[in-house]
Amino acid sequence: MASWNDDGVPRSLFLAGLMVTSVMVGVLFFDIQKEGGNLAPVIEGDIPTNILIGSIDSLSLSITDEEMIELTLSVSLDGIEIQHQMDADGNLIIDISQLGVGSHAVKIVATDSIGQESKWSATFMIEYPDEGYTVIVVNSNEITVERGNSTTASGVLVHQSMDTCNLEWSDGNIDEFSLNLPYDEDGRFNLGFSNIQENLTITVRGTCGTWIDSSETEVFNITVTEPAAEPEPTRGCTDPEANNYDEAAEEDDGSCEYDEEPEPVVVTGSEEWWDMTLLCDDTDVGFGGGVDDYNTSGFDNHVCDVSYVIEDGNITISTNGLPNHDFHSGDGCCASSQTKSYTIPLEPIDDPDCNPSISTENCVMAPERGAVAVAVNGVAIYGPEDGPGGDAVAMHEGAYEEDRQDIWLGLCHGHSGPGGEYHYHADSNCMHWHPEGEQTWLNYSMESSRTVAEHSPIIGFALDGYSIYGFVGWDDDEEVVEMTSSYRLKDGETGYNGIDDYEYIAELGDLDSCNGHYAATPDWPEGIYHYHSTWENGEGGIGFPYFINCYRGELSSEGEDDPCAGGPPDGDVWGPGIGPPPEGCDEGPPPGGQTTEGLSLIALPYEIIPPSGGSIIAMLAMAMIAIRGLASAEGALDRVGTTRGYRPNPE
Repeated sequence: MASWNDDGVPRSLFLAGLMVTSVMVGVLFFDIQKEGGNLAPVIEGDIPTNILIGSIDSLSLSITDEEMIELTLSVSLDGIEIQHQMDADGNLIIDISQLGVGSHAVKIVATDSIGQESKWSATFMIEYPDEGYTVIVVNSNEITVERGNSTTASGVLVHQSMDTCNLEWSDGNIDEFSLNLPYDEDGRFNLGFSNIQENLTITVRGTCGTWIDSSETEVFNITVTEPAAEPEPTRGCTDPEANNYDEAAEEDDGSCEYDEEPEPVVVTGSEEWWDMTLLCDDTDVGFGGGVDDYNTSGFDNHVCDVSYVIEDGNITISTNGLPNHDFHSGDGCCASSQTKSYTIPLEPIDDPDCNPSISTENCVMAPERGAVAVAVNGVAIYGPEDGPGGDAVAMHEGAYEEDRQDIWLGLCHGHSGPGGEYHYHADSNCMHWHPEGEQTWLNYSMESSRTVAEHSPIIGFALDGYSIYGFVGWDDDEEVVEMTSSYRLKDGETGYNGIDDYEYIAELGDLDSCNGHYAATPDWPEGIYHYHSTWENGEGGIGFPYFINCYRGELSSEGEDDPCAGGPPDGDVWGPGIGPPPEGCDEGPPPGGQTTEGLSLIALPYEIIPPSGGSIIAMLAMAMIAIRGLASAEGALDRVGTTRGYRPNPE
């Protein structure tokens, strides 16, 4: 038996006490934990595994603890500690807006006041969006073409973001040298080659993508072949009018036979063509005889005379200015032989500054008074304005009453000016009309020239060289139609103020602001710019400017305006009964150049007959002029105007 003093007893007692103490401490600690509740921090967050670049700028997490104010955090992104933003409620925001594409890791360590740590980590991937592939679809990679011919390499570029694409091509190494290849909004491209002489290898490459480029390459092999020998054409008679016409013949061999030899084809612009087009030459004088001025007391036996010279690319037409039909001199009695010449280009050239389909701006305007063109019978063609400044045609048709000076138009809307120059203000188509049977020139009706049966002949040439046809022309389908002007009277106007009373309305009628258009004609079946005389506009109103208002072509330098034009013997701008000449201009001869019984008063100078026409002498003169016209045809003043009543601009 061991004694009390044995060393084992004290050791056992010590161990037993230690155990009791430990149990008591454990119970005490357990009670403290149970009552105080100081746990480790809690970190929570839901981070996507894959993030589309630019779609998320930050990550959001929450941290909770019993003593938030004592909490410390360590935040690292991709192993680098970063500044963090955590509010009082434990919300933590981590900025990832600057991260690029790739794998990233975030780690958070939270430590509370008694040193307890909580750790949280996550990895995520930032990716580019899926942009698909670049695709080029071609019609064919193998192209065969005859030497010297043309071909096209074509295809379609396809990508879901076409605005990111670039298309290029090269006939060599595309990595060393290339050219841009345009494509349309649907990705279609066409690469044309002309006059190909050798084989070609063409590489086309498309590259597309916002984030990641993708590309597609197509190669075109263009193989040149020698052209097949063309068979010899079958020769024979190709004229269907010939007796031995050969339907199978492709080339005429000159063997055609006829019962009667056909008339030779007249080439437009040749001397033979000019002989046929211009009237009053040696073979065509007055349609068989002289003509009469109805405002004189006897038969005048006037004979028109026209000749021409072609040189230096121009034609100079010389004329005595007398018409090939009976006429009325009107107030300017009496018409007399003139010495006139007009030089116009044989091949008109468009004025590049003039676009008459839009307006007359930058176009050379036709003179307001005086000759704007020459008729094929040598008579001057004037614009619409008369001496006082009104539209003589509108006045003649009853649109207004001329109270400034006595003005009236006779047969074919013509009369003579103070210098005896006969001229047209409208119509003039009577030059191609022939009295038949018991008819006289007074039986002429404008309606005969407006019958829409065939294209009108040429009635004159503007000073720019372009031809003026009658009322009827061809539309775009070469159907015959009466041509209408695109001018109309301005609201409230009548033509009393002349040209200023009218306005151009594009496409109101068939013709442009110069009163012309581009179309085929019998003389130029391939098409040419030309003018027309017009009697109506597109609304059925009066057809101002009746001939032309401006020049589509360039004028010959020899056709520049004469500052003294418009007076004796040139026109009706100044002279007896109108007013004195411009400074520096000769007064010229008295009007008429002829004397007829009872008409000597007409030769009175303008100092005696005032422009107003209000003197007794002027009234007597006008009465004498009218005597013979009224005797030859009752109501001569309205003989042409009655063909169609004047209709004002519709409201």
